Amino acid sequence: MHTKTNGTAIGTPKSIIGSPIKQTWQICHRWEDFMTTIQAQKSFILMAMAVFLLMVSFYYLIHVWLIVFASILMAVFLLSLVEFLTKIPVLGRHARRLPHGVLLTLVVLFLLGIFVGFAATFGHELANQLEHLKQMIPQAFDYLHQYVQSYPMLYEWLQNQAWIERLRSDPQGFLAQFGEGAMTHLPTYLGGVISGIGTFVVIVILGLFLAISPAVYRRSFVAMIPKNSRNKAEYLLERSYRAMQQWLVGQLVVMGFVGAATGVALWLMDIPFALALGFIAFLLDFVPVLGPWLSAVPIVLLTLIVAPDMLLWVVIMIVAVQQLESYVVAPIVQNRMVDLPPVALLLSQVVMGSITGFLGVALAAPMMVMIIVWVQVLYIKFTLGDYTVQILDQDEEQMKNDLYADFQGYQQKQTANNPAKNTPPQQTIKPNGDDT
Repeated sequence: MHTKTNGTAIGTPKSIIGSPIKQTWQICHRWEDFMTTIQAQKSFILMAMAVFLLMVSFYYLIHVWLIVFASILMAVFLLSLVEFLTKIPVLGRHARRLPHGVLLTLVVLFLLGIFVGFAATFGHELANQLEHLKQMIPQAFDYLHQYVQSYPMLYEWLQNQAWIERLRSDPQGFLAQFGEGAMTHLPTYLGGVISGIGTFVVIVILGLFLAISPAVYRRSFVAMIPKNSRNKAEYLLERSYRAMQQWLVGQLVVMGFVGAATGVALWLMDIPFALALGFIAFLLDFVPVLGPWLSAVPIVLLTLIVAPDMLLWVVIMIVAVQQLESYVVAPIVQNRMVDLPPVALLLSQVVMGSITGFLGVALAAPMMVMIIVWVQVLYIKFTLGDYTVQILDQDEEQMKNDLYADFQGYQQKQTANNPAKNTPPQQTIKPNGDDT
């Protein structure tokens, strides 16, 4: 009888212990592990190469990518109008039965109707005012020079500035140095043909094609993600779309207020070209922080020409409109829409402006919205595992229905950060024992 040591019978031949079948199984197992490692490394290398090529394309084709992003923003705008059409109390019930293509066609026809109606009503007057305004702006520099001469200290200080001398001797060359690499290079990657209105037309057409069949492009993006992460990719796209939608709607509301308030105020003060100046204020307000003050430049210059005695009142009007926008209209809108930190907005505009020019400045705010949402979803939620974070576009009611949100943890965090707000009021007892 054999005794066992460590589970192996004494006297068992070594050939049986290290049998060829066992050795073959071990070799196959090691080969399988080796191939799995090679496959993982291959996937990592391919992903790294794809990311590298994407970053290179961002560097060399930045203007093309900006146009693509602007087209996505246009598609979000059109899809938001389609969604709004289906939510109208009476009409929405019938609209939801129509195909997506029919609803999109109705939205496009509605926008064309508004554009044609505006052009028929104000187009001729607006074109004349913009043309006259273009001719009068150069004269404003002479009036500005005369106006500054009435303040000797300021005039003497400006006379000692080198850039003033360059502006006076060669205005076009001085201004061209700021446009170099910006508007002058905007159409470079589109063959040097498309610029200004042409670029806008391209953005509208691409946005329309994206809005016709958004599900196709959504599925194509998700298909490139590993199967076990596709639900998270769908969630990322949904949150990005909602954030962009809310920012765009809020910005259009603020733009409408600034344009209308500016135009009406100038009309009441009997300043000429009020319609054109209000239209310029409406367009430039699409660029937060910088846009409203840029729109003030032609207003001030024109006032110096036609009504210098009204300059102080015009400046007060501009400041009043900006204060109403910042402290009344914007907080009301941002309470329901997306609120961005002003410092982040300004920094993004400076960076994008230095790299891509005017188009980058105009798209800096929506790009910042997308970047914040992607950081919140991809890094804070899915990498750090903090599901208590509130995504940029969400309110508390939406967090309750969010599968990737810990609403109870969010409430606990809010309670910990604001203990005084959640502490019940203490009762005081009167001397006779009655509670109040």
